[in-house]
Amino acid sequence: MITTEKYTNWLLPLITKGNNKMIEIIVTSATWGIIVFLVWKVFRRKINVILLELKEAKFKLKSGCVRFGKSFEHFVPFTSDFPADKEKTVFLGMPIDFISFDKDSIKFIEVKTGQSQLSLKQKRIKKQIENGNVKFEEVRY
Repeated sequence: MITTEKYTNWLLPLITKGNNKMIEIIVTSATWGIIVFLVWKVFRRKINVILLELKEAKFKLKSGCVRFGKSFEHFVPFTSDFPADKEKTVFLGMPIDFISFDKDSIKFIEVKTGQSQLSLKQKRIKKQIENGNVKFEEVRY
């Protein structure tokens, strides 16, 4: 039979008989452990707050870029490198920005600023145009 006395007897001489060094080490280690834990909890909260603020700032930045792009679209036909006659161009806004009705062709024009990409819907429209899946329908009421 195994008794616990066998496993605890080695500790008693260390903490009795005037050997305070072991107690000092244990208390110091526990104190530092508590300090480290408390500092970690405080900084973890601060880090979470900072991460939340960063997420909000990224959202606001992206939102601002989108607003800038939408505003900029209205002025593009007045630039010198616009690929169509501004007098024959109609602004749609969504899903394609402009349609230009030139003498020999109809152009679908999408304006992008910065590193923005075509949306999935815009990519589908582009593919349909490139494949010739465009129709003219007259509706009468």
